[in-house]
Amino acid sequence: MKNTLKIGTRGSELALKQTELAIAAIKAHHPETETEVVIIKTDGDTHTDIPLCNVNKAAGVQDKGVFVAAIERALAAGEIDCAVHSLKDMPGQLDPNFEISAVLPREDIWDALILKPGADMQHLTLGTASVRRVELVRTYWSGTAKTVSIRGNVHTRLRKLIESPEMDGIILARAGLNRLGLTGDSICIDGTTLSVVDMSKDSFMPALCQGAIALETRKGDTATQALITPANDPDTELCVRAERAFLSMLQADCSVPVAGYATLNGDFMMMRAIYFMPNGMPVRITHRGETENPEAVAAGAYAKLQAAISPDA
Repeated sequence: MKNTLKIGTRGSELALKQTELAIAAIKAHHPETETEVVIIKTDGDTHTDIPLCNVNKAAGVQDKGVFVAAIERALAAGEIDCAVHSLKDMPGQLDPNFEISAVLPREDIWDALILKPGADMQHLTLGTASVRRVELVRTYWSGTAKTVSIRGNVHTRLRKLIESPEMDGIILARAGLNRLGLTGDSICIDGTTLSVVDMSKDSFMPALCQGAIALETRKGDTATQALITPANDPDTELCVRAERAFLSMLQADCSVPVAGYATLNGDFMMMRAIYFMPNGMPVRITHRGETENPEAVAAGAYAKLQAAISPDA
């Protein structure tokens, strides 16, 4: 069994915090393991001047997640033994040379609305780079709110919000805020107190796999997998298996406005999702199936969606 593990990650504060959580989970089962963190700059980190949905084209990696491809290249080359990802950044169809060897216990899955003092809730201008959030903002506020593009890590976006004369707020994943210690219903940044409102996971659905951290390895690297697999959280794994299968069936990347999540209730799993048609019409579906077969739950949800969006429906 390996004694030293090279772990690849992005260099943002949140990515490094998630890597700390991964290392702690690994060492809980193998305390003798030494770790080395290797920071890798991804296409999503390099191309910060364009919307996320356009980064793949600019980087020439249409089949990869914009925050994943460079790290997977390092993994394939043996420069690292495993990679730590926000699972929502990973494409639904994984490269056959790799596998997800563990997912950590999931954080809160919903989005949070961060507002400046005095923001007018009836006429908001909100910063986001997500096509999912753009569509959800349009429908949630019935067209009275608008969005502008904003990129950067969590603290960068918070500071951009404070400095912007145009933006009233931004939308971020609650999981990331929690992991950075930005908990509660307010955040103080550079002397400015921002309000934080948690959005309902049903009326403002999260990204598929939001809040989950994945540990990716090379397929067949049994020595690394022996260190990592004990860190896996079975309940989180079941839910994200359904969500990733649904994403794969849709063949969706970050340019497709889709959201959803799976939950467990004993022997049953429920999956909810929302998909925005090219004309902007939202289609919501709910499907219930057996917990032990998350891929079947995803297939049932996908079949309902296809029936709902079919011209003959």
